Amino acid sequence: MRELFIRGISGLFYVGLILGSVYYDRLIFTLVILIFSGLAMVEFQRLVDHKSYMPIALVILLVYNFYQSKINTPDLFYPLLSVFMAHVFLLYWLYSNKVIALGYLSRTLLTLFYIGLGCFFIIALAGNADQFQPKNIILFFVLIWINNTFAYLVGKKLGKNPLFSRVSPKKTWEGFVGGLIFTLITAFVFQYFYANQSTIHYLIIALITSVLATLGDLIQSQFKRYAQVKDSGSLIPGHGGFFDRMDSAIFVAPWFYLLLNFKEYVS
Repeated sequence: MRELFIRGISGLFYVGLILGSVYYDRLIFTLVILIFSGLAMVEFQRLVDHKSYMPIALVILLVYNFYQSKINTPDLFYPLLSVFMAHVFLLYWLYSNKVIALGYLSRTLLTLFYIGLGCFFIIALAGNADQFQPKNIILFFVLIWINNTFAYLVGKKLGKNPLFSRVSPKKTWEGFVGGLIFTLITAFVFQYFYANQSTIHYLIIALITSVLATLGDLIQSQFKRYAQVKDSGSLIPGHGGFFDRMDSAIFVAPWFYLLLNFKEYVS
């Protein structure tokens, strides 16, 4: 009970910082996510026994140019492609039983493409200086938080069948289904207040978000097993580090961005 209380308090503080910054000012939101992202990248590099400031510097440069409206949606095709290539590798690593050795170059590229660009697309979801879209950020984070929260609660209460025991023994199919159901309900309610898209559109986004959030969490667990640690850090009581807290968001953000801007890339 005490663990759940501590987890809840620190989680609410984290949520408050993000939502508060979104409503207050776009620059503050960008800085908050950038700080969280930098900490997540440092924690990730610690997990894979790597140290390079180049990925962090490149992400800061990319965020600055995007914030100044020097980079538009069509210009982000190749960053998106780079992230998706990293995701294909990570999914292969997750589902294979092979022991993969990560060299200096692969660790640098994973820090940049998997973590760095994943964090960048969280910021990109809010739009650039010419078009701030806080609704996208709210939908993105609320869907992920609802999914993860109810997957945890339902799994803790009803979980019996392991989802992926080799990587994360505590995750269950019951928890996954519980998170998915509540995520779909949340998307349905969200559509009621922001009816600029169809119900089906919101439900598809919720479905994809739930699946990808779970995969993002499993991939992060894989890295923790690689490093043989329980948490990526200890800065957030009850949650571990910022990589622990942001793992789902980092993995989902590029796909969420693609779903929202799909017409820009196919027209």
